[in-house]
Order: sequence, then structure tokens, then C-alpha cells
Amino acid sequence: MFDFTGRTVLVTGATGALGTALSTRLARAGANTVVAARTGADQLAADLGGPSLGVRLDVTDESDWTEAIARTEARFGPLDILVNNAAYLRVGTTESIPLEEFRRVLDTNLTGALLGIRAAAPSMRRAGGGAIVNVNSIAGLAAAPGLVAYSSSKWALRGLMRAAAKELARDNIRVNAVHPGIIETPLAYGPDGTELVPVDDLAVPRRAAPEEIADFILFAASDRARFATGSEIVADGGFTLGPVA
Repeated sequence: MFDFTGRTVLVTGATGALGTALSTRLARAGANTVVAARTGADQLAADLGGPSLGVRLDVTDESDWTEAIARTEARFGPLDILVNNAAYLRVGTTESIPLEEFRRVLDTNLTGALLGIRAAAPSMRRAGGGAIVNVNSIAGLAAAPGLVAYSSSKWALRGLMRAAAKELARDNIRVNAVHPGIIETPLAYGPDGTELVPVDDLAVPRRAAPEEIADFILFAASDRARFATGSEIVADGGFTLGPVA
């Protein structure tokens, strides 16, 4: 369906459910797949086989980003595509969430994406252009009570995406976003195992499989989306439409 042969792609948060599904699809599509995560990246790269590389990456650490890009270029040459997929979620209201946790969510979801774009852009210029996809959320499109830190980070990520899209446009670097709905991953559930957002009343009354969302990300990263930058793709099963009466 997609052909990424010869393209070098770095995926953050690669060992999570969505990251693994995306990395697997990229590897099958022929990409030089760089899987980046705090833990487990080497094992995932080994499982993928082919031209794959695992790198340890804390997205909030600028020096980790410098090392990740350097290792990518040493193995495959300049970077073509970056997927900012790493995310951290903490349940908490405006009044109840600990300040240190609020900051940790923003550091991962927002600052991590900023550092990724900053590190990747010079490499993409050397490649003659590229594509950046930020994995956002429906929490960046609608009110998310009880998820104040996560929602704040995702709304801010929209502003970062649009600013970067304008700044990098003349370098032939596209920056877009995919807003998934509720995915069947651990992030869909609270610490006690209860679903954070019920899906029974949605237009599509189920959670998405990670592979379904991965296909939207692949499209945004591919040349099929070459006329889009600063754009947002919503894949939410009708969540933003509101409940079906």
C-alpha cells in the first residue's frame, strides 16, 4: 500500500502499542526504520529485521536527540521522516494534578516534539527535504476533563506544528498532525483498569486498532500527502461529532 524504500524514518515512543504497529508497517514498506524509545529499542529493531536501528531516546533530553540523529546519519545517511509519537498521560483535574506531573506531561508531549523537530530539521535539509508527523489526540481538539495536563500539551502541540510548518516550508519540509481517537492501548485505561472514555455512544462504537491509526500516519508521512503542510488529520471514529442520539 505504501512504499518507503530507501527512506529513513525515525519513530519516537516506538516500543508502545502504536509505535510498534507503525514501525512494523514502515519496515514492511521498505523503510530504513529507526526505532527510538527509553527502553526496548534494540530488541524491537532486532524483531523488525531488515534495515532497522534501535536507539535509546528520552525525548526530553536534547543530548539524546543529538546522539539519535548522529547514529541515524552514521547508519543510513540524512533523515527523511520523523514521527513524534512519544507521549505521557497522567489523570488529574485542574485543581488536583501535582505540578511536577503537569510539567512532566508537557515536557514529554510538547517539549519532546520541539526538540525532535529542532534536531531533525538540519538532517532533513541535507536530505533535500522531509516530512514530520506529530501524533496528537482528540484531547487536542475537544475538552478533556480529568486530563488537564495531557489536553494542555496536545492543544499546544497544534500551535507548534503550525509554526514549524511555516518556518520549514521553504526547506521542503512538511509538518502535519494526526489526531487519533481512542486506541486500544494502555493509555485508554486508568490505573484501576477502567476505560477513561466510554466508546459505546460514538458513531463508530469501538476503540481503534493501533494498525488503523498507523495507516493514517503513514499517509501523512508519505509522498501521497506532499501537498499538505500545517494540516490535521482526524481519525477519531466520530468522537468529535458527539454521542449518537
